[in-house]
Amino acid sequence: MVRRERLVAVATLALLQAFVMNQGDGWDYTVNYLVRFLEERRTDVAMAEDAHGAYLELVKTLATRTAELHRALATPTSDEAFSPEPIRPQDISVWLQNVRAEAEKTLDLLKERIAQLPQAIIPEADFVVSRRDTLLKRISEAVPHAPQGLKTRHHGDYHLGQVLLKRNDFIIVDFEGEPARPLAERRVKHSPLRDVAGMLRSFTYARRTAMQRCSIQSADDCSRWDSLVEKWESDVRNTFVATYDAIARPAGIYQSLDDVLPLLRLFEVEKALYETRYELGNRPDWTPIPLRALIAFTQ
Repeated sequence: MVRRERLVAVATLALLQAFVMNQGDGWDYTVNYLVRFLEERRTDVAMAEDAHGAYLELVKTLATRTAELHRALATPTSDEAFSPEPIRPQDISVWLQNVRAEAEKTLDLLKERIAQLPQAIIPEADFVVSRRDTLLKRISEAVPHAPQGLKTRHHGDYHLGQVLLKRNDFIIVDFEGEPARPLAERRVKHSPLRDVAGMLRSFTYARRTAMQRCSIQSADDCSRWDSLVEKWESDVRNTFVATYDAIARPAGIYQSLDDVLPLLRLFEVEKALYETRYELGNRPDWTPIPLRALIAFTQ
């Protein structure tokens, strides 16, 4: 049995074991954790200086498993479908063009459906539509040069709902990629940082979902609580990226984190565009979550 087949066999066994005894998926665990944290603040329970220390340790584990997955997928192999390749300038051009095309499609859809959105959401939607030229320009200029790094097969639909938590460790599941994309597109080699971007966006969604689930008594409560979870998200993002970098960079996935940060930012925008289309079609009330990411990108 070749090494890659052994990896698949081990992953399958681990998945079966996870369903026997696990702590749920990363999404439910994270949202429930944040709701408990916020409800404690509402009852004035004193907040420890290292309030999120235990959760950040889990984030380090998640980032480690993510980087280990990408390291395995970047292992040289005679199988052309899985053999890693260097990122070339033409790859960057294609990725920029693809994200720009997604932005145009998303903005057209948003403009078409603004009138169907809840009244409170319309101002943000109008603002994003009004920033069309700026958004497209920022995308075109997002990655000024091709960084040194690899393009490989990757998960393709990576978020907190795709990881199972068991005994304070994570098992990654569902490798079929984004269901809305054609299979041929999901098989194309790309930067593994797309998975990192997906997970970072998932942390943002968890933060917003926790706020929606809590019983906010006043505007002052909303402002105070939002600042608390904003700090949580910042700490989680920084911890995830730093831990991932400590493994991914020595593995040759990229040469310098600073050089690939523009690429990571581009992939977060790509994900936010995908989320906007999804929310418009399925959960209009959630549309502000990705819209705010697009607004921030154009500032």
